[in-house]
Amino acid sequence: MNTIIIPFVSVAVASAILLWLVMQMLPSNFLGAAITERSNHTQPARQLGGLALIPAILVSLWIFGMDAGLSSHFLVPATLAALLLWIIGFLDDRHHLPESVRLASQLIASVVAVYGLGENFRLLPDFLPFLLERALLVVALIYFINLTNFMDGIDLMVVAGLGLPLALLAGFSVFGFVGYGTGNLAMSLAGGLAGFFFFNRPKAKVFLGDSGSLPIGLLSGLTFFMAARDMTVWAGLILPLFFIADATSTLLMRLIAGENILNAHSKHAYQVAKRSGWSVWSIISGVAITNLILGACALLTVHGGWSRALAILIAVAAVVVLLRQLRRGKPSS
Repeated sequence: MNTIIIPFVSVAVASAILLWLVMQMLPSNFLGAAITERSNHTQPARQLGGLALIPAILVSLWIFGMDAGLSSHFLVPATLAALLLWIIGFLDDRHHLPESVRLASQLIASVVAVYGLGENFRLLPDFLPFLLERALLVVALIYFINLTNFMDGIDLMVVAGLGLPLALLAGFSVFGFVGYGTGNLAMSLAGGLAGFFFFNRPKAKVFLGDSGSLPIGLLSGLTFFMAARDMTVWAGLILPLFFIADATSTLLMRLIAGENILNAHSKHAYQVAKRSGWSVWSIISGVAITNLILGACALLTVHGGWSRALAILIAVAAVVVLLRQLRRGKPSS
């Protein structure tokens, strides 16, 4: 239990203190989030979250991770990959880098991070050759990096949409469903987002920015890969299913409509709901409740058979119901 609680409290406190210091030390207009016709916030906010959270999370992993089972072979590449995205994200927040630079950095970071998983890390050894599986993991990680960035659009969305599944996953390690290394990585991320909560709650004073969402997406993707190894591939997919489903369904809708998917937009289900009159708290509550259901479903996949099939069905149904509610317009009273 201490291998989970202590990292969580430590990184949460460190993140909150460091973020407060960053906010005090930097000019009030530094990395201010512009309010445009696509914005889902109406008050000034600053994209400073990543400047504090990422250092706190990485330091926590190096202090507590090895004792929990994370090897230097994993930590060194993961740290380098996260730092690369942290720097690129900061530069993009400041200067809006070309898309080619962003994608190239994500590819490099993902290749390095997947290499750190080690040669013995396999998810589908009976179905895929090693190199093909590695290539698919890199593609999946790039996708998860971007969808985390896409979903950081309203107050507390990343906290509820990603922090809660990570906290549940860390709790699973206490009962032996996943390894302590997986649990430590999950709880370090969840702890960082817990510290971020106090500044990102409505009305948010701070957003993650690309310097936060990109490395958090990378590290979270690695965490769910490890959950898929420790539990089942289905569990690794179910835990972040709301994020995956909202981002993927929005992408498909835009492709069908013939839109340029590289252009900025505000068409995610949670963004549609916000503009239709949903309060931030009602959206976040729906996401949090759905993620609790997904956590229970992820656990049920461990047993196999009918319980696994039922868990997958319930998980998909819960996410579909929430997405339909968010997209249908103003919530009923």
